Amino acid sequence: MPCKNIAKTLQYNEQKLTRGTAECILAANFLKDVSRLTPQDKLHCFQRRMQLNERVTTHQHITLNFDPLDKLSNEQMQKIAKCYMKEIGYERQPYLVYRHYDAGHPHCHIVTTHVQPDGKPIQQYNIGRNQSEKARLLIETEFDLMTKEKKLQLRQQDQKINGVQRVQYGQGSLAQSMTRVLEHVTENYKYTSLKELNAILGLYNVEAYRGKEQSQLYQHRGLLYRALDEHGKYIGVPLKASFFDCQPTLGNLEKKFVLHQSQKQEVQKSTLAGIRWHFLGTPDDLERLDYDLGRDNIAMVLKKDKAGNCKEVAYVDFSNKCVVLGEDLVHEGGPASVQQVIDRQKEAEQNQSQELERRHRLRLHL
Repeated sequence: MPCKNIAKTLQYNEQKLTRGTAECILAANFLKDVSRLTPQDKLHCFQRRMQLNERVTTHQHITLNFDPLDKLSNEQMQKIAKCYMKEIGYERQPYLVYRHYDAGHPHCHIVTTHVQPDGKPIQQYNIGRNQSEKARLLIETEFDLMTKEKKLQLRQQDQKINGVQRVQYGQGSLAQSMTRVLEHVTENYKYTSLKELNAILGLYNVEAYRGKEQSQLYQHRGLLYRALDEHGKYIGVPLKASFFDCQPTLGNLEKKFVLHQSQKQEVQKSTLAGIRWHFLGTPDDLERLDYDLGRDNIAMVLKKDKAGNCKEVAYVDFSNKCVVLGEDLVHEGGPASVQQVIDRQKEAEQNQSQELERRHRLRLHL
């Protein structure tokens, strides 16, 4: 957006640097590298350019906002800023890119001037509706960013999976909701154990429960189905397997376990290849990994311990209608490799925090 006082705009961003809540990640078309620029250098550069045309009284303070799922490195944000400035006609202008860390989503501020080297101003008429909008669409595609359409798709997927509504306790008939889920899952998916079945059912907020080994339920080979809340805790009154018309009793499920075991290797072949592919890229962000797997129609079912580390993991393939347990994976996709992603993410966040603190102390020292 246009700003009238570029000194105040610079001061606003520089104060963020001093507080350790921002960093200047790019200085384009400046004589010095960004690490060597002082606040006075930055202001002096813009003032020299503005003196070429004193009739220009406004300048640009641009904000680029991204979705929390867009886990962007500084290098990626630099490339996005350069692409945006090129598309709106400011590629040759001096501009500064400040990455801010004081919000719940990634974003950066760009400070620049309209005045060109020949003293003529860059035309601003409809720049937001025309050039800026085209730049946004290009960047979203080029850098595979989260869009409103993708978020809507994720929200719809969160409510329904393959057209079947998740069970939501307190909304409608619990028995009817669970019936639809059980009929769909038990008849369409390939699973070879109760643990595999529960990995699928858990996505629909349902769990098959045998009880503790010493319980009568377990001893009499009974099976209950219960609803789960958003935290995976059971809620409401459980229903017996015999209650449902599809009869998902332990005896009937065990027959399916045997049948599916003979089909397991062939059915899981492409699923295993897809999981390996996503882990071979050495992912360093868990949310992005989950999103990328989802694009291939694979859901990662992850259970963490209290420390936030990987306890169990499973993968449900909606296309092949099968499930892969992490404990069956020796290398890519197993609990150890998922934990490596978690560790890399924690390390990156810690390094970023330490770097901001180091820069903050350095600026105070100067």
